[in-house]
Amino acid sequence: MKQDLARIEQFLDALWLEKNLAENTLNAYRRDLSMMVEWLHHRGLTLATAQSDDLQALLAERLEGGYKATSSARLLSAVRRLFQYLYREKFREDDPSAHLASPKLPQRLPKDLSEAQVERLLQAPLIDQPLELRDKAMLEVLYATGLRVSELVGADNE
Repeated sequence: MKQDLARIEQFLDALWLEKNLAENTLNAYRRDLSMMVEWLHHRGLTLATAQSDDLQALLAERLEGGYKATSSARLLSAVRRLFQYLYREKFREDDPSAHLASPKLPQRLPKDLSEAQVERLLQAPLIDQPLELRDKAMLEVLYATGLRVSELVGADNE
């Protein structure tokens, strides 16, 4: 089990370097994948021996256990990325996650703001200090581009 948890940390480090994922995403993947390793361990399995049927059973058990489809979809995403990594780095000779079925996700539309709400939001920051001016500029960029907050905060000054 320790070796599997170490592989997960290697994977998360590689994911951070390659994809520059947000810290919250990496932490969620860490929790999900650690739970999967524990689930496999209780069944006498490891990351090296798990098969597609085992992973499908884990996902089915989560859905039947009342977990939301979005949580299961995130778990599936983490599992797929992990096993793709293990295959690519030659820790496995196959990818048992390649044909896993995705859970059906409900369609969620973003909430929109009224024109008056947008105007109030853009007028809210004071601009007397440099940080206040920065905050106002960030709000303007978010509104004008549709960037996520995490994308804006993670942007480099180049």
